[in-house]
Amino acid sequence: MTNNLPEGKINNNLLKKIISDINNSGSKKPKIGEDAAEIELKNYDEILISSDPITFETDNIGSYLIDICSNDIYAAGGIPKWLLITCLIPINTSFEELRKNLSELNNRAKLHDIDIVGGHTEVTSSVNKIIMSGTIVGVYSKYFKKGQKIRPEQEIILGGLAGVEGSKIISTTMDYNFSGLEKLSLSIKEIATTALNAGQVIKMHDPTEGGIATAIHEITELGGVGSNIQFEKIKFVENFIFTCQKLELNPLGVISSGCLLIISDVENSPKITKALKKNKIHGAVIGKTTKKEKGNIISINDKSFKLERFDQDEIIKIFRE
Repeated sequence: MTNNLPEGKINNNLLKKIISDINNSGSKKPKIGEDAAEIELKNYDEILISSDPITFETDNIGSYLIDICSNDIYAAGGIPKWLLITCLIPINTSFEELRKNLSELNNRAKLHDIDIVGGHTEVTSSVNKIIMSGTIVGVYSKYFKKGQKIRPEQEIILGGLAGVEGSKIISTTMDYNFSGLEKLSLSIKEIATTALNAGQVIKMHDPTEGGIATAIHEITELGGVGSNIQFEKIKFVENFIFTCQKLELNPLGVISSGCLLIISDVENSPKITKALKKNKIHGAVIGKTTKKEKGNIISINDKSFKLERFDQDEIIKIFRE
C-alpha cells in the first residue's frame, strides 16, 4: 500500500488537514468551496502586489518562498500582509512530505505576520520536484514617503551582505561551506524596516536574479540616472568572492537576496547607516548616482569599468556541469 498522493487536486480530507495548520492572525482562513479570498481593505488607500516562484533546488522551500515574496513588498517600502500560494507536487510525493513543506511555510508566515488567504495544490507529472509560487499583497509603511525622485548625486547604500542567496544555493548544491551562513537570512525585513524608521529613504531595491550588478542597473534605469560604484565597499558573505572565483562566477552577477540597495540624499545616508549598524546590520555607502549619460561605472582597484549586466544569473553555471 502506498502513501503517495494521487495525481490531480488534493482531496478535501487532506486539504482540511493542510488548512487546519494555517494560523492567521487577522484574516479568515481559506475554506473548501470558496473560489476566492476576501480581504478587507479599509484604512488602506493603496496596496502593493508581487508574485514569485521558487524553482531552484533548496531546502525549506516553504520558508524560502515567504522570504522571497515578502522581500519585494519590504523593498517597495511596504509591509506584507496576505499571501496566496500555488503548490505543484510531483507524482510519488507523500502527504507527510507535502505537509512538512507547507508547515514550514505557515511557521515562517506567522513570523512575518502574513496571513495565508488562499491558493491551489495539485499533484502533476509536469514537475519533478515541489514547486511553489506565491502572490503576496502588502500595504505601504507609514515611514515611507511615496513619490520621491531618484536624482544624480544621491548615495547608494548596501544594507546587509551581498551573496547570501547565492551562498545558500552553492552550499546546498555543491560541497562548499561558508562561515556563519546558517545565521544569515534571506529576509530583508529588518534591513528595510530599520532603514525606513531612520527616515528619508528615496528608493529601495532587492537584488535577486542577476545579483548586485543587475539590481543597480534596474534601479538606475528606473530613476533615469547612472551610477558610480566602488567594488571594495561592497561587503560579501565571507569566502563568497573566493568561491565564485573558483567556480568561475562573477560575484556581482550571482543571485543575492538577503541584502538591500537603498538610495538616499547625502545628508540622510549617515542616519540610515548608523541605524543599521546599531541594529547589528552591515550598512555602507557603496557609490552614488550620476547623470544618465555617464552610465553605470564600477571602480575596482582604482580602475574604472562599465558595470556588467547579467540577464542570466551567474548561478545558472553551476547547474550546467
